[in-house]
Amino acid sequence: MSRTMHTYDVIICGAGAGGIAAAIMFGRQGKSVLLLDKLHDTVETFKGELLQPGSLRILDGLGALQPLREAGGRAIDRLSCATATGEELCAMEYRWLPGDYNYCMTHTYKGILDNFVAILPDTVEFRRRVTVESLTRDSDGRVNGVQLRRGGEREEIHAPLVVVGDGHASKLRGQLGIVVDTTPYAHQVVAIDLVDEPHLATQATTFVTAAGMRVMYPMPHDGGRLYLQVPRGFVNRIGKQGLPTWLDGVIDECPALAPVHDSARRGLETSRVLSARRFIAPDFHRAGAPLVGDAAHAVHPMAGQGMNAAIADSAALTELLEGVDHADSARVDRALRSYGVKRRAEVGTISEFSHRFADMFTDTATKLRFARSTYILGRHGRNERLCYKIMHNISGLGYQPFSILDRLQQLGLPDRNAQLPAHVRRLERV
Repeated sequence: MSRTMHTYDVIICGAGAGGIAAAIMFGRQGKSVLLLDKLHDTVETFKGELLQPGSLRILDGLGALQPLREAGGRAIDRLSCATATGEELCAMEYRWLPGDYNYCMTHTYKGILDNFVAILPDTVEFRRRVTVESLTRDSDGRVNGVQLRRGGEREEIHAPLVVVGDGHASKLRGQLGIVVDTTPYAHQVVAIDLVDEPHLATQATTFVTAAGMRVMYPMPHDGGRLYLQVPRGFVNRIGKQGLPTWLDGVIDECPALAPVHDSARRGLETSRVLSARRFIAPDFHRAGAPLVGDAAHAVHPMAGQGMNAAIADSAALTELLEGVDHADSARVDRALRSYGVKRRAEVGTISEFSHRFADMFTDTATKLRFARSTYILGRHGRNERLCYKIMHNISGLGYQPFSILDRLQQLGLPDRNAQLPAHVRRLERV
């Protein structure tokens, strides 16, 4: 059985962070929006827990930040890099940032998305458990809708704008003829939930070890997350039954993690093994259909950019289409060209420094590489200016490029401006 409807200004395929954010923003512009997702509910997973200051600013403008705080969102105002014994190498103080958004916030992936769903405007219709089988096109080849399936019923729905946000393995991206060149990383991480760990406070810490990165940060309700790097395929080789013994060895080699040993042991039961990849789509739109979120790009999670990049996609897309009649294809295409130029450049920058972060913390297999990483991190620890610039670049509040001189100072060249002025080093959260 099939039927046809023609009632929406925008159809959004995929209810991840980018898709829901776009639905909220288009809805607030007065557009009628159909938001579609194949799942019956948001699945809890180990990703997207860290919201950078730029995303907090966007969420606050949407009225979503305070509810997230009230739902247990944990503020993080410091990112620390330390040795396996806990000796700090360098730190990035978010409290140095000007303005109200001088911190990050953690929450579960489901918690963040559920708070987004709660503020969907009345102009947005949200349908779950529907499969978008294909895009439809008009006689000129322009995307003008979707074909849906729910159970045995099929439906064709039309809209002048269809947003593709169906994830990194996007079927719809392929239907647009956009092919991505994905580069997998040679490592994976074991992701573990920690419970009853109030001492994690407001700091996220990455421990640099010869076996790779160990990342720990606070989560809502006195919880935390622990990410432990392993070689690709390692867990398959030892099996889940081998994880407790392996974890004991990790703690022995990284004694700074000893306080969470028992909690990590309990968390192994629900742990997950995650892989990392990177790609940037060659086009962020085609045939009048824009890509957002993981359908458009993937970056290494080391710098905490994935969900934040998706939210920024939607903010840029909806801003450029503000006041544009979606039926005016010429104006829509001009806006989409601007969107593609803007976001591909910004995501390219995000991808590069995320990759550099990953290389710094994960490529420590030899003594030389391990020594390189700890040396450069130690050099940063003696240079507040460079730490500030890195922190500002991952905050989502604007990019400050590194000069050749900056690169040399990262390697040890003296920097007479290494210490930030007192008026910048505020160390307080508004």
